[in-house]
Amino acid sequence: MSLKYRGVDYEPATPQVAISEEVIGRYRGAVATRHVAKQAKADHPQGLKYRGAAVR
Repeated sequence: MSLKYRGVDYEPATPQVAISEEVIGRYRGAVATRHVAKQAKADHPQGLKYRGAAVR
């Protein structure tokens, strides 16, 4: 799929993330699902401060 923004053509870069679909219940008779990434990175920056307090 080719996109155009202000006269410039470009190809969208979509990351390839493996996801799984998980059934979490029913809502008004329909099955409610959610998508969960199989290998989600949970990088937490070291030394992060908010208003002078260190964030864990």
